[in-house]
Amino acid sequence: MSEKEVLYSRLGIQFRRWRKINVWIDRVLLSILLFLIVFVGSGLIDGFLFLEEGIGGIRYHSFDQLLEINPDTVAWLTMDGTHIDHPVVRSADNFDYLDKSFDGKYYAGGTLFMDKDNTGFEDVYCIIHGHHMAAGAMFGDLSKYLDPGFFEKNQAGTLLTPQYDYDIKVFASGIFNAYDNRIYRAGEAAATDYVKENSVNLRSTETPAHVLALSTCLDDMTDNRVVVFCELVNRRAHR
Repeated sequence: MSEKEVLYSRLGIQFRRWRKINVWIDRVLLSILLFLIVFVGSGLIDGFLFLEEGIGGIRYHSFDQLLEINPDTVAWLTMDGTHIDHPVVRSADNFDYLDKSFDGKYYAGGTLFMDKDNTGFEDVYCIIHGHHMAAGAMFGDLSKYLDPGFFEKNQAGTLLTPQYDYDIKVFASGIFNAYDNRIYRAGEAAATDYVKENSVNLRSTETPAHVLALSTCLDDMTDNRVVVFCELVNRRAHR
């Protein structure tokens, strides 16, 4: 065999090896793409089903009904101009409701929950956590408050509890780190100066006496969180 034939033979072997490697890479990439399509698609479907039907068919009628379904119920939260109209729970562990629906079944969207370090909405600073779900489900609409136009037009809501009802007035919104203790230290006075200096939108420079922080992921696969800061006002006995 001549040197040229030997060279062509070696090149042919290398070509076949690279072709096999490329086929394997293509299959891996295709598998990843299919997984992402299924994953994203299931999230969208979950979000739309939640908005259309409600997971477990949960609608607000009375706290007697809600507490019968789930004794961890502490409130019902509604934010005007959004899809946020959900029950709020609290347990001894902030991980309990990350993937559990209000009626105790598995659900990737979880349930809105008060931070475990809060004792109640009488605390000067309360935090409610929730997943950023597709189609505006759960806390998926919180990111809208980063838009100045939406922020200006949508600053109201209500918080119902078994003992008291409150009106909600949004006063700030921004992006903060999930490990920032100036934001995520439930039960203590909010670092209002820090909030004002680092918020994307701010309605008032006055320091609210009773703050409710609504927190969700930014949906960018980082530790960033969207936080909407609200003032709880007009407390009145629940009917």
